[in-house]
Amino acid sequence: MKTLLIATAAVATLAIGSAASAQDVGHVYGSLGYQQTDNDKTDSKLGSVNARVGTKITPHFGVEGEAAFGTNDDNGVGGNYKLTNKAAVYGVGYLPVSPSFDLIGRVGVSDTDLKAPAAAGKMEQGTALDYGIGGQYHINPEYAVRADYTRSDFTGDKGNADTATLSLVKKF
Repeated sequence: MKTLLIATAAVATLAIGSAASAQDVGHVYGSLGYQQTDNDKTDSKLGSVNARVGTKITPHFGVEGEAAFGTNDDNGVGGNYKLTNKAAVYGVGYLPVSPSFDLIGRVGVSDTDLKAPAAAGKMEQGTALDYGIGGQYHINPEYAVRADYTRSDFTGDKGNADTATLSLVKKF
């Protein structure tokens, strides 16, 4: 089910991105950042590096994909945990406050895998509904600094996670 959900969201993102490119609408951007995730189910605080690629379809709406890979482990319920990987797709809303600052809101789906204590082996946190807010300061026409907060509500009885991210954004 989760694979079908992620695949459907990815195809929708590519279809929308292709349509936007064909009409020469919006800008494509990429970002690289660091994020800290507090997971309530494992009681762990996990760091990771994330990369995003997205496009603005209109001045106020876009789509982006995200991948994250863990950088540290943390002692939580039952032992040490580490983020193996996270993949996500989002719809992103932009509210320009000034020529150099935007407020951002995003909603999407993600899939997260954790390395769990030795007794449990690889643990799948699973599919989640993600939603969040943030801000983006444009340093110049090509670069911006972005800070955001995202909440992941995992399906089933797998808890939730809160993620704070700081990224450098490059427009192409």
